[in-house]
Amino acid sequence: MTESGGVQNRGALDAALRRRWGWLPYRLIAGCALFGCVFAMACDVTMWFLVEGYNPLAQTISELGAGPHHEIQDAGIVVFVVGVLSLTLGLVLRGAGDGKSWAVRGAFLLLGADIALIALWNEYGDGDVGGPVIHRYLLMALYLLVPAVLWLGTSVPPARGERLAKIGKAAALAWLPLAPLFYVVPENINGAYERLLALVMLGAVAAAAWPLYQRPQEGAQ
Repeated sequence: MTESGGVQNRGALDAALRRRWGWLPYRLIAGCALFGCVFAMACDVTMWFLVEGYNPLAQTISELGAGPHHEIQDAGIVVFVVGVLSLTLGLVLRGAGDGKSWAVRGAFLLLGADIALIALWNEYGDGDVGGPVIHRYLLMALYLLVPAVLWLGTSVPPARGERLAKIGKAAALAWLPLAPLFYVVPENINGAYERLLALVMLGAVAAAAWPLYQRPQEGAQ
């Protein structure tokens, strides 16, 4: 199938959805992504009170994922991943067929897969589960994927907008030097610092999902 044929088929599916249900499918898709962001944060905060002696300022999210009641933390991350994949579907349905738009979709898809592995492959190098230690490599991938989503995801349809694009690019540039500092920040604040970085990632997903929830902007009628 040619590229133009693929674009036409995707446009036909988009038109068919809008004829039958209006903007509702996109509101549901984007709503799923926004809910995933909120649910992930809610699960993390809930764990602060469930795990005895846990200090969210000094202890990391990964420690919750490898400790008691880890199912709650994992559930929050998995729901967030489902939201990211849902957003990817929305971008496929509404986005253009150029290389930049496909790079955004690929970045969101890889971001979801990477976070899913971080949540479900509970090997952090501390010997709690047998198998290869891939956690550090997944974090390295996350280091590259988050700025890609921030830089590209806020500057293509449906999340296109001059102000949003400027904010996304500024956050991407800030992430590159700030993320590696996590490994050298004092231990008494590394949990807070990690959560600050996580909020940047959640913000990138929410920033791309919110315009889709309000109304798809590419070809809006």
